[in-house]
Amino acid sequence: MRHFLLTSLLLLTLSTLSMAGGPWVRGYRKGFLQIGYSGLYYNAVYGSAGAEQAVFRNTSDVTLQLYAEYGFAKGWEVRGVLPYKLLSTGTSTNLSANPVAAGTLSGVGNIGLGVKRALLEGAVKLSVGVDALANTFTNNDRLGLRTGYEGWTVMPYLSLGSGGQRTYYYAEAGYGFMTQNYSNFLKLNGEFGYKVHPRLWLAGTLDFRLPAKNGPFFNTEAYQFSGTYLNNQMYLGAGVKAAYDIVPDRFGLTASVIGALAGENVPYARSYNAGVFIKW
Repeated sequence: MRHFLLTSLLLLTLSTLSMAGGPWVRGYRKGFLQIGYSGLYYNAVYGSAGAEQAVFRNTSDVTLQLYAEYGFAKGWEVRGVLPYKLLSTGTSTNLSANPVAAGTLSGVGNIGLGVKRALLEGAVKLSVGVDALANTFTNNDRLGLRTGYEGWTVMPYLSLGSGGQRTYYYAEAGYGFMTQNYSNFLKLNGEFGYKVHPRLWLAGTLDFRLPAKNGPFFNTEAYQFSGTYLNNQMYLGAGVKAAYDIVPDRFGLTASVIGALAGENVPYARSYNAGVFIKW
């Protein structure tokens, strides 16, 4: 953890920033499509009290994801995400502390669909939206692995920001309503980007999630060892992103490194992300 900030800066790589978040809305019949990779590799988790806890085995959580945005009317945008998860746990090195068997699990994660509406145009932009994640998942209780939340999530949000030729920034606030006895949560995130080259953007990002702790969904011991989609997740994440246009405004690459500065019921790990996108 103490090496997070230094490592994040050193691992900055060429890639592209597509403004998948923020108040910006795609123009009518304009679109964006990205194929992405995200990987978590860890041997510890943040426990329910926020302390680091060893799990005495190596765990990998890889997501292959298709993400799209499309402007279907003036000031209106629809977006969707289709994730596929690849999970793997190694053999425990301390069977008395962690007796859960090693194994693998793969399958579709929580499929998402959202709509966003521009409320304020001009130098400062404001938009409102709502995202929904379906209860599409695969799980294995014996291994303590699942590919998504075992319930629906609906999150309305507001997004405020501004951008120019060299810089942009935005902040978002949303509240997630979850089914199947998961706790609801408050979600805050923001980003600041700077164009360091005609084709290259760099950005810093913050992400915060705070559970309402109003749902009794129980995190069994096997799932606590893996940290996969537990109830009452809290985290404060920070990271760096980069963006590079191979063909300006048409085709490019994205990459980021994001880590947790604090957390509860989540993996103790950085997230390494990369993607390829097209715009039209």
